[in-house]
Amino acid sequence: MRRGFASGLGILLAATATLAASAPVLAEPTPALDWQPCPENAQVQCATVQVPLDWAQPGGETIEMAVARRPATNPDTRIGSLVYMPGGPGGTGVDALLSGVPFSPELASRFDIVSYDPRGYGRSNPLLCDTELLVDQPDIRPGGPAQFEEMRRYNRKVADDCRARSGPIIDHMDTVSVARDIDAFRQALGEEQISLYGISYGTLTGQMYAENFPERVRALVLDSVMDHSLDTRGFLTTEATTAEDAFTEFVKWCAQDQQCALHGADVGAVYDELYKRADSGELHEPGDPNTPIGSVQLTSTAIGAFYGPSWPDLAIRLKSLQDQQPAPVVQALPEAINNPTAALCNDWGIEIDSAEQYAQEWKLQNEAAPHLRFGLGGAIAWGCIDWPAKLQNPQHVPQIRGDAPILILNALHDPATGYNWASNVDSQIEQATLLTYDGWGHGVYGRSDCTTGATDRYFIDGQVPPEGTHCAAVPPQPGTRAMVESRPGWLG
Repeated sequence: MRRGFASGLGILLAATATLAASAPVLAEPTPALDWQPCPENAQVQCATVQVPLDWAQPGGETIEMAVARRPATNPDTRIGSLVYMPGGPGGTGVDALLSGVPFSPELASRFDIVSYDPRGYGRSNPLLCDTELLVDQPDIRPGGPAQFEEMRRYNRKVADDCRARSGPIIDHMDTVSVARDIDAFRQALGEEQISLYGISYGTLTGQMYAENFPERVRALVLDSVMDHSLDTRGFLTTEATTAEDAFTEFVKWCAQDQQCALHGADVGAVYDELYKRADSGELHEPGDPNTPIGSVQLTSTAIGAFYGPSWPDLAIRLKSLQDQQPAPVVQALPEAINNPTAALCNDWGIEIDSAEQYAQEWKLQNEAAPHLRFGLGGAIAWGCIDWPAKLQNPQHVPQIRGDAPILILNALHDPATGYNWASNVDSQIEQATLLTYDGWGHGVYGRSDCTTGATDRYFIDGQVPPEGTHCAAVPPQPGTRAMVESRPGWLG
């Protein structure tokens, strides 16, 4: 971490590190990729890369990694390849490129924008599981030994089902394996070095790439960064803390802005009453008693709304539930839960061995988040309890020894990858510089001219802003979201 404190757009012009902006020297000859127009969008090129299923056995079974490319729009000024590392676990980079360009026109003109579907997702040997089983999840609130054993049985049943349908890919979905896949992609591209941008869970892939292939990194941006050094308790409680902070910011907005449907009300008390009703099984969809809304679902919906953030829509939703009156049609509020279990459990050891310990961890989350009661981590980490697959990439402080500076971007009030994580990762990586966006939501690139300009300058010229640089918050509008994130969280 580089020390020092400064703020404002002007100082972003100051260079504290530089990278060569010229085209990188080609690597040793490798098999050329068979680029073809993608069936879904002929403006994008698609191909596949053969990689080992198990990188510990490089001569063994192989799988195909789906990759995509948008060539630089100005080949005469091309710098190299910029790898977009999607969030998740479960996000697909091929879809991101098919739907548009996840970067500014300036970067699109200077780089081939390339991406991939991480192993086990999308078009890269996807992990297939029974949908009804995934939907029919157990109650994750503490309920004694019987409830805890039910969660353990459920997790084993899910893993067995996924393995029966998809084979051993379930054991090899960790971000170190994905990082090795990216380096195989680099070789196939014929690049000596690559620039990389990771969003959300993709930042863990980026850290693992820099740890294992430091000499191959030309530039690396970690946007809304994962902290892989945390043990189980640290992971759960910091997630609860950052979710509660996002809720506090929503409450402040409601008190100040008359467009909030709960303006003038005690929003914390409103939410607490809704949570109490949901927790006791008394909350349901307005006008539909047959569609209950549980407390976990309520909090997950709130967390999902904080990604944009979509504060007006969340206020309308809570007001509708309070009054039991159907709300006007508004933008759908995503729940911040999907099924990232296999990849997460390959990267994160969730060490909870008893109902008593689970109840204690839940209690600590409740204390850290007195309104929401838990954060994104608590909503999904239970799926790793007794997960019957080897932990491939245990938590650890990243050991990054390369020369390239690394730029970390994080919102001050991110609901999922908290600023507490960003500060910690910044202190762990000597080459890192943290740029703070003094606003809300998940994903920083594309939020403002300040955040986009600083990132673009770094990728093109190698200039990173001084440590301590802040970009001013931009008031969120309904439906707003950072340029690169189309779904919630480090789940998106």
